[in-house]
Amino acid sequence: MTTEAIIESGMRFGPYPAGQCFYIEKSACYEKVQEGVQMAEFLLLKQQQQGPTVWVVEAKSSSPRPETQPNFAEFIDEIRTKLTNGFLLAVAARLQRHPAAENELPDAFKTLDLKARGFRFVLVINGHKQEWLEPLQSALVQALKPVVKTWALPATSVAVLNHELAAKHGLIFSRRDETS
Repeated sequence: MTTEAIIESGMRFGPYPAGQCFYIEKSACYEKVQEGVQMAEFLLLKQQQQGPTVWVVEAKSSSPRPETQPNFAEFIDEIRTKLTNGFLLAVAARLQRHPAAENELPDAFKTLDLKARGFRFVLVINGHKQEWLEPLQSALVQALKPVVKTWALPATSVAVLNHELAAKHGLIFSRRDETS
């Protein structure tokens, strides 16, 4: 759907090779269902050791700390909802449940063997300190556990990254404060 860079939460994701990224949050497919449905930013088809994996990516400019309840629990629930909905809409689009997806879903996604492909739920937080990631990672793993288990995904299917780790994984290429 896009080979343009995606600007979200002060970070520039991509551009990615043609056919590897589906900007699901800006898709006609999502537009048809968006009322009351929160959505992840985009889907990225990444080549990994175990084969192609669909990364469902959500970006945030900040996050609450675990001790700031109930904000932390609400934040985790929002992220879980967005990532799960992104995953479900991707599968529904691949299964041709949404006619709008036919014209915008990249061919690489249309031909995915859902049985053989992996999925990864990724939260990227701009400017987050590395030592703040572990509590978020633990909470998000717990929140996504039902999805990971019912879809028989590996335990490593959930990742919380800051901008530096996201850059190492080839997700982001710059932050707004670095390009100004």
